[in-house]
Amino acid sequence: DMLKGETSSIEESGDFISSMPDEILHHIFSFIPTILAVQTSILSRRWRHVWCETPCLSFHGVETTARVITQTLKSYRALKITSFRLANAYYVTSGEINSWIKLAMSRSVNKLSVSFLNYRCPDFFFLSAYLEQLSVSLALIVICTKVSWISLRKLTLHSCSFSYGEPIANILSGCPTLETLELIYCRVYLGVLIWSSYVKIIGPQIHYLKLTISKELCTLVDVSSVTEASLEISIHKKFLPVADFVQIMVLKMLEQLQNVERLTFGSTLLQILSLAEVRGILFPTFNVQTLIVETMFVRSAIPGITRLLQNSPVLKKLIAKATCSGSIDDYGLDGHYLSLRGLNLDQCWRSEYMQNFPTSVGIGSMVRCENAVSKLLASFLELVLKNSKTLEMMVVQFRTTRPLALEFFSQLLPMPPTLPHNNNVSLVLNPSNYSLTASVSLS
Repeated sequence: DMLKGETSSIEESGDFISSMPDEILHHIFSFIPTILAVQTSILSRRWRHVWCETPCLSFHGVETTARVITQTLKSYRALKITSFRLANAYYVTSGEINSWIKLAMSRSVNKLSVSFLNYRCPDFFFLSAYLEQLSVSLALIVICTKVSWISLRKLTLHSCSFSYGEPIANILSGCPTLETLELIYCRVYLGVLIWSSYVKIIGPQIHYLKLTISKELCTLVDVSSVTEASLEISIHKKFLPVADFVQIMVLKMLEQLQNVERLTFGSTLLQILSLAEVRGILFPTFNVQTLIVETMFVRSAIPGITRLLQNSPVLKKLIAKATCSGSIDDYGLDGHYLSLRGLNLDQCWRSEYMQNFPTSVGIGSMVRCENAVSKLLASFLELVLKNSKTLEMMVVQFRTTRPLALEFFSQLLPMPPTLPHNNNVSLVLNPSNYSLTASVSLS
């Protein structure tokens, strides 16, 4: 009775949210799980059926079961679905997942996200004239039909397993309007316990490419339209026996990305590039204008970063995102890779710049010392400015709970007179949660 009284009072006075048009309420519902949107139906008669027409559906979380999803969709009335997300539902079968996806496709869904462990995508999954964005995680993708995603602009495949043939090439051939491709930890299954790690990318129409690989052999055949790319490799320290192969593979990929305007490198990939640099392997020259490095400020990352800067003659902006971890420790590089190849460690790390940076073992103690971190960042800035003659802006992002910004800048300001090629560089520092921004022009 009390609830009814409160509801009547709201209806009579007319609360602000209830007076909004359905389109606005549907937009609000797009930010919350559909299960929560359904619960608004008890608020009043005005709210009873609002959720039934929302074009955005999202089923995920601990309260999402197959029964809940099925019952909800039985009451759903919208003729058009713009966004449909399915993830981590409990007690669900492949048949139920197929029926939900089929419903979404029958209503011309534009944005589809599916995440179920070992879910095998059915044939109809690969046929849609309306899909514009598609994200698939943890699924088994067996392509037994011609792919036809003629409107697809963005495709993200995360931790998916493919069966036979050249699945990526087959997919891309059916996506004539694709602009963004993200491949993260995908592999190809060839038979009983046999996995191939070969990924070939033929995508002349792609503009944005993101690759995160582990032990896959990845070949970029045609990515001629890519203007922005992000690369990272995640490998165990036991990868060292095949490190030579990985370096060559990565550099061949970079040859296909020479004309990309914006490049992002992950921390482990930078360490791989450092190995190639100390071994004297030639790097391509890049036309990149914005370079993003996600890196630990450690010795094993410096040669790779230095070479990237030197081989980027038109670089305008550098964004350095400090991280606290990487896949390869410097001890493993020294003792299990460089030394075993008969390389002189002192000669490998002889650069004047590398002497100012700790190993990955010593970085832990340095980050706990406020003064040491400031000096480390100052050394990194000096390294960058001395190796990039065209740089106009540098952004440094790092996470810390200590107020380092003022001390950091006090060390940087005296530097410009000693840097003849970089007298007009704008520096931006984003400490803590990246919300505080300060800048200074080194001129």
